[in-house]
Amino acid sequence: MLKKLNIRKHISANSRYAALLLLFFLLSYIIPLGSRDLIAPDETRYAVIPYEMINSGNWTVPYFNGLRYFEKPVMGYWIQAYSLLMFGNNNFAVRFPSALAALLSAVLICVLVRRVFRCKNDDDGTEDGWVFPSVMAAFIFLSCFEVFAIGNIAVLDGLFSFFTTASVSAFYFASEERPGSAREKCILLLAGILSGFAFMTKGFSAFMIPVLSITAFLMWQHRYSDIIRMGWLPLASAIIVVLPWAAAIHSREPDYWNFFFWNEHIRRFMANNAQHKESFWFFFAAAPALFFPWTFLVPATVSGIKNSLYISEKQKNLLKLCICWLVFPFLFFSFSSGKLLTYVLPCFAPFAVLMSIGITHALREKRSIKALQAGIAFSTSLLSVLLIAFLYIQLLGPKTARPYADCLKPAMISAGILFSISCCILSYKNTDAKNKIIFIPLLPFCFSF
Repeated sequence: MLKKLNIRKHISANSRYAALLLLFFLLSYIIPLGSRDLIAPDETRYAVIPYEMINSGNWTVPYFNGLRYFEKPVMGYWIQAYSLLMFGNNNFAVRFPSALAALLSAVLICVLVRRVFRCKNDDDGTEDGWVFPSVMAAFIFLSCFEVFAIGNIAVLDGLFSFFTTASVSAFYFASEERPGSAREKCILLLAGILSGFAFMTKGFSAFMIPVLSITAFLMWQHRYSDIIRMGWLPLASAIIVVLPWAAAIHSREPDYWNFFFWNEHIRRFMANNAQHKESFWFFFAAAPALFFPWTFLVPATVSGIKNSLYISEKQKNLLKLCICWLVFPFLFFSFSSGKLLTYVLPCFAPFAVLMSIGITHALREKRSIKALQAGIAFSTSLLSVLLIAFLYIQLLGPKTARPYADCLKPAMISAGILFSISCCILSYKNTDAKNKIIFIPLLPFCFSF
């Protein structure tokens, strides 16, 4: 009877957190999609190109206002075009693929974490009550500032990030299978297909992210022979996916690949006159804001992993993969000449997994709880200083420096910051482990409107 009650208790708690996650996604991602005008030039461009595909019937060559547009391949435009066909020509339809990509990425992250926490509880024989980390990982991902921002606008980076996340995840699942088994080969084929979709969304960086991450991961595990053995099948399937469209556009526009390769990749990543040229430290300087509200809980995450006595072998393998997946693509984009904040979006999936596992163990360790409390306290202080500075500039600063002329928007921003501060205080004071951490992803909630 006691075992049944414990099982029901776990299921009930996990259902509540999953329902809260779904509600958060609907309110923060889905409902606001059609409420704002499209932002020029990016959103209008990614609305017009699929619209012209539908009207012209030309699904091979992208056109923008009647001009050939060779900046990206076609997969992202195809998906947006199907969204327009499904929902009509409106702002919601233009932005929906980005929101859907964020949700699907969150589901994949949830599956990754859930897989390594499927262990038996020694006390009652049920599955570990800490199924919560899988939901928490999805929450962390969806509440990161950059993920939220890109999930609400019509750009191709969200779709690209989903395909790369799915490809790396599939390879991880394959690495856990028996070498040479039919199951391993099927999953590797799937990883290659997903890489092909990523390539057809944004280009050659679709191969760089999995290759850098997975090669480093296998080398860390001393599985050097698997780099070649497991690599050829995904590469072959990716080429098979890309080849039909690649041949079709070459036959219709022979100069496409020359422009796309040299201008959109070599010049952008290596040339001194690259578009959006920034210093090596650009992403490092922006990271605290991009990963907010989880930035200041990173020390607690590291402490939780370092001090934990409960990390299983599967968790260690996933941690190794995610460290490689986060660090090497981040450095790759940092070394490139041209930089946009959206480039590092594929790094948020491994970040969410690492944070989830680390915080889970931090909540079990007394020494790590102090680091967690310190991070929450620092976030509270920072938000308080931000609120005071904003109100001072808006109310007492020179008129030329005041951000807004009316009083409605400053009041909304102030209310949003106050809500965030309140969430920090509730999290700091809460003694229940799960309830303590669930307030953190709600920090940016008011700003979604």
